[in-house]
Amino acid sequence: MHNSTLGLIFSENPEANLGDLTNLRALAAVPVGGRYRIIDFILSNMVNTGIANVGITTTSKMQSLTDHLGTGKDWDLARKQNGLFILPHNEAYDSNKQYGVDYIYNAFSYLRRSRQDYVLVSDCNTICNLTYEDVEKLHMEKDADITMVYTKVGQIEDRRLKRHIFLDVDKDGRVTDMELYPTVQKLNNSYMHMFYIKKSLLLELVGDCIAHGKHKLNADLLMSNIDKLKIYAYEFEGYSKTIDNIKTYFGFNLDLLKKEVRDELFGTKDDDRIYTKVKDMVPTKYGKNSCVTNSIIADGCVIEGQVKNCIIFRGVKIGEGAVVENSIIMQNSQIMENCLVENAIFDKEVILREGKKLVGQETYPVIIGKRVVV
Repeated sequence: MHNSTLGLIFSENPEANLGDLTNLRALAAVPVGGRYRIIDFILSNMVNTGIANVGITTTSKMQSLTDHLGTGKDWDLARKQNGLFILPHNEAYDSNKQYGVDYIYNAFSYLRRSRQDYVLVSDCNTICNLTYEDVEKLHMEKDADITMVYTKVGQIEDRRLKRHIFLDVDKDGRVTDMELYPTVQKLNNSYMHMFYIKKSLLLELVGDCIAHGKHKLNADLLMSNIDKLKIYAYEFEGYSKTIDNIKTYFGFNLDLLKKEVRDELFGTKDDDRIYTKVKDMVPTKYGKNSCVTNSIIADGCVIEGQVKNCIIFRGVKIGEGAVVENSIIMQNSQIMENCLVENAIFDKEVILREGKKLVGQETYPVIIGKRVVV
């Protein structure tokens, strides 16, 4: 697969809203799991499949993402041929008003220059561990024009439905209908926002959309071609989560505290690992009165208080007598003595002063923005 396919990842998704966490950074660069960024999962999946040419579309908020990705060395994408390409956004457009078709159109010169014949197009915010050989195999076997990836879901609560796209798939695996953000759930094949397509066909379809003033990838490029093209679907059966709002972001991080989720997502073999930017720090120091249960603690922390059901990033300091539960505390934040923090998300370099209490709800955690002092 690796010689014939390139990857194209969108670093933004206009339908996702992570509030304060994306004020200063792209969706793809939002930190997760103590040491990763959202984009690490899809990028690692592509690399593990052997894809050696990956383009990442960007918006004006690209600084954090480009710092994280660097030359692509940590994903083995620092190469003389192929490698990692950060595709600059089009200054003429407001980033908030661009859709998937626009992002691909902006990447036309990159796509035309590349030697690969096929493209794997994906959003950045679908979390899974999936290699794409079987997607390609199905695509070739069925002589498909487009192969979409989906996962089966159960009954979804009504207010979450508007975040799902459902596929109607016949016995042969062909997509016969698509429902975008329905109000009533009739299907249970949830589209994972990734598809496989011949590069020449993608360029033709995007060019046609632009010429007709159509900009939405799902509605205008995929759904409107169901009757005209051979669109097939590949079912992924493993763990997957789409991070598209604070609730799903919070839920995914806390999912990582379950061993079975970690084992499936992070793999154990070289061909299914999730890679990220490597930062070497000293081990975490635990005080004599500290107590940590069911938590992920990164390097370089100083833990003097109690931590339960938390994801703690690098360099965090938690003072004596402090209690931190069900929370995500990002890099270099400081929780001083005798504080209480429950159901909260702290962005980087937050300082919570001595004796303060911050309690959110599990369904609606408190968010403290970057470098805020409380």
